Amino acid sequence: MSELVTDPVAGTVVAVLCADASEAVIGEVIADLRHVEDRQALTTDSAGAAAAITDLVEATNQQVFAPDPLAASIAALASSAPAEPAAAAASHAGVGIRPIETHADVAAAVTVLDGVFAPGRGYHFYPPSLLRNLLAAGAPMLLAWDGDAPVGVVLAVPGWTASGQPLVQSGPMAVLPTARGRGVAVALKLAQRAWALERGVTEIRWTFDAMAAVSANLNLRRLGATVAGFVPGYEGLRDADTPTSLPYDRLLVTWRLAGASETPDNGNAEPVWAVAAVEGLPVLNHAWSLARSALVAVPADIAALRREDPAAASTWQHIVGAVLQHAFTAGWRVNWDSRGAYLLTAPQILPGHRYGQP
Repeated sequence: MSELVTDPVAGTVVAVLCADASEAVIGEVIADLRHVEDRQALTTDSAGAAAAITDLVEATNQQVFAPDPLAASIAALASSAPAEPAAAAASHAGVGIRPIETHADVAAAVTVLDGVFAPGRGYHFYPPSLLRNLLAAGAPMLLAWDGDAPVGVVLAVPGWTASGQPLVQSGPMAVLPTARGRGVAVALKLAQRAWALERGVTEIRWTFDAMAAVSANLNLRRLGATVAGFVPGYEGLRDADTPTSLPYDRLLVTWRLAGASETPDNGNAEPVWAVAAVEGLPVLNHAWSLARSALVAVPADIAALRREDPAAASTWQHIVGAVLQHAFTAGWRVNWDSRGAYLLTAPQILPGHRYGQP
C-alpha cells in the first residue's frame, strides 16, 4: 500500500480502512473520492472523512444490478451435474470461483486484468465502467479467489447464434503469474460451462492467439473445443504498439457443451512436419498438403519471443498463418498434438484423388 499514501486523500482512506478492507475495495474508494470537490476537508476533518469513507465502502460492496437475459427465456437444466466438474476443478486449483456481482468485485477483476495484460502501463486494460455496463447487460463474468486475493478472471457476454440459439461469447481470461500451473484457467472455463448449461446454453465461442501454444493446448486438448475458423489480423490496430510488425492472428473456436468431442481420423498415418523449428526459426515443408496429416510447430512462448526477437516472432506468424489459412480454405481440421504443435487432418476425399489435388 506504500504507493497509495503519496496522495493525501489516499492516505486518509488507507488509515481508515487498512484493517477492514481488501486492496481492491480501497482502490475503488480512492478512485471515487478523487472526484469529491472538497478534497481538503477529507484530510482535515477526520470524523467527516471516516463517515464519508464508510458510506462509500458500503456502496462499493452493494450488488451491481445484473439481469439475466437467458434465465427467463431458456429453461434451466433440471440436473445439477454440470456444476460437478467445475467444483472439482476449482478444488484441485485451490480457488473459489464466484460471479462478479459488486463494485468491489469489479475492482478486483480490473486488478487481475491489468496485472496480466497491462502491467505498469498506467491505464486499465478494461476500465471499470465497461465491466459495470457488461454486468448491467447480464454478462456472465467470473472471478477466481485464492482466499481473499483475486487471482483469475474470465469475461463473457450472452448472445444468440444466427439461427436464434442462445450463445455465450467468451472474452478475455487472465490468471496472475503467481497462480499459474495450478489449473485455475481450466477451473474458470468449467465454471463458465456450468453457468451456460444451467441456462440451457450448449455452445460457447471465443478466439485466441494462433501463436500461443499454452492457449492452444488448453482450448483444444484439455477443454476439447473445436477450431471453427482462422481470422488473420483479428486484433487490428489495437496491437499497433506491440513489438511485432503484424497484427495478431487468432483462431475462432466453438465449445460444444453437450456430447463428446470428435477425434480426428488421420488413418493412423504418421504426420509430416509442415512447419518445424530449426535453430529457433520456422522451416516450411512445401509438400505438406499432399500428406494425410501434418504438424505445425509454434514457439513455446510467443509472448517472450515478441519481446526479445520481434523479427523472429513476425517470421513465425507469417509462415504459420499462411499454413493455417491454406488448411482452412482446403477444409482441413485443426487440433493440438501432444508434441506441442497443431495437428492438421486432411478432409475425406474421393478414391483416386490425392491429398492436395482437386
